[in-house]
Amino acid sequence: MGPVRSKGNDNKNKKAGGKKAGTDKKFSSGKGGGGKASGGKVTKAATKPYTKATTKAPAARKEEVVVAGSRAQQQKKQRSDRQQQGAGGDVKIEARKLWEQLRRGDLDAEVRATHMVAMMALIGGRIKEITLKHDMSRVVQTCIKYGTAEQRAVIAAELTGAELELARSMYGRHILLRLLKHVPASRARIIAAISGQVRKLVRHKDAAAVVDECYSVYANAAQRWALAAEFYGGECAVMGSHVTGVDAILAQAPQRRAGVVAALQQASQPLLEKGTVQHAVVHRVLLDLVRLAEGAERRAAIEALHTLAVEMVHTRDGAHCAMLCLLHGTPKDRKALVRSFRPFLRKMATDEHAHAVLIGALDCVDDTVFVAKTLVADLAAMADDLLPDTHGRRVLLYALAGRSPHYVGADALAVLRAGDDVRAATSKKDPATRRRELAAAVGPALVAWAERNAAGAVFESLPSQAVMETLVRAPCEKRDAWAPVLALVSHDVGPAHVLVHPVANRVVSTCILAGHAPARAATADAAPPFEGNPPYAADVLDALVESCQLVAAAKAGAFPVRALLEVPATADRARKLLRPHAAELSAEGNATTAAIVALLK
Repeated sequence: MGPVRSKGNDNKNKKAGGKKAGTDKKFSSGKGGGGKASGGKVTKAATKPYTKATTKAPAARKEEVVVAGSRAQQQKKQRSDRQQQGAGGDVKIEARKLWEQLRRGDLDAEVRATHMVAMMALIGGRIKEITLKHDMSRVVQTCIKYGTAEQRAVIAAELTGAELELARSMYGRHILLRLLKHVPASRARIIAAISGQVRKLVRHKDAAAVVDECYSVYANAAQRWALAAEFYGGECAVMGSHVTGVDAILAQAPQRRAGVVAALQQASQPLLEKGTVQHAVVHRVLLDLVRLAEGAERRAAIEALHTLAVEMVHTRDGAHCAMLCLLHGTPKDRKALVRSFRPFLRKMATDEHAHAVLIGALDCVDDTVFVAKTLVADLAAMADDLLPDTHGRRVLLYALAGRSPHYVGADALAVLRAGDDVRAATSKKDPATRRRELAAAVGPALVAWAERNAAGAVFESLPSQAVMETLVRAPCEKRDAWAPVLALVSHDVGPAHVLVHPVANRVVSTCILAGHAPARAATADAAPPFEGNPPYAADVLDALVESCQLVAAAKAGAFPVRALLEVPATADRARKLLRPHAAELSAEGNATTAAIVALLK
């Protein structure tokens, strides 16, 4: 009798066979063959799990993209149609048609006035409703721009009470900015509406622009304090309109100082975290925090501004705050601040307020080697651009002339002088030593610039100052820089002569008087002339004698000739040469020749 097979084994074999069959089917090539080859080995065709063509053709994909784009356009059009079919849809369509004509810059005034009347009739009474939409916001902006005073007043009246909503709107904020610019009567109302909400609004991307415009451009002193008061604590916020700053409050109640500083610290922390330090009202808050805080509180504020101070220097308060951070900071703080300025030196040096921060850095940083490498070298490399600039020249010339009122503005000079006591207590370097080291760092670069440009720059108002200060105060050899100016002295005397020209003659006169007589506007803050200067007076007199132009220059009333008669080095010789011509000079009859004749006696 043969072996008996159990039912379980049969089922097991069936399962195994089914599994095998399924596996063979899965790995088939799809070409009628496939499966396993003889010997149980898998064939090459059977190892390919997928067919060759698994992706769609580029043409098919392109068609799908076109279809998807067309579908999106259709959906956008449907949404637009639904909006137009809603309330006011017809008004918006007609308003946009009128706006297309009204916004044209070449439109005739009478035609524009007609369009404005039609537009106001169309949107009057529903301006608040439509102004938050991006397309209709432009319509209202154009109406404010081109409307009459009465039409603008109607728009402003309809928007009364919606100031905060408009300020927070991406499109509505432009309406407020237009009202501030074109409707002076609405400014006080807008400022009053946002007062008390500034701490929130200044952190809002859209509303911050309205706050900054109100504070920086249109608010008076009392209104600026009303906008900033909430940063100083509840007691300061409720003070009357007669108060214009925290100093007046502390003068009446000095015991509030600690509370004010605590409130400023609390209010400024989220502003620093949100990156809103570019706004002017924030600059005022941070300035008062650094100014009023002491000890660890001030240290914490300065450390927080290491990399943020550069974003503040474009305003008066921001620049003042940055200068105080440099003054009260440790050497580590100062270096961190200076390094943050370096990528923006050109922009800072030519800015109305920021250039004073660079002057403050030169005035208080003891490590002049670090300053020379980090600031002075880069600024000197920009001399061609900075020296003709109203503000740019001041930074470079401060390194030579010190705190001369010619180059340091009154506000910056007041800040520097107010910090002298702090600098005396924290600085390890004598101010005169620091000034000499800075002059030695910038002198060679300015002398090289003067060699290239002195012949033309001496006749220009701002560059001539750089030529003059370089020749008088640069502590290095200057013969090559003086040579092009001296060559001009030998030219025939005329209205454009270097000794007669109203700008150039001042340069030569100052060089002659340097070291012999005090400068006309010299102060205790200005740096003294360099003791190793060339003999400018003797050089000028020799050039005039050799070219036979001395008498002609005296007749023309040249101030440098008068200077030659005043300095001891050339006074006797010039007097002997000009005395025989005293009668000719008297006949000229101008004030300068009269002064020259008086010096000949």
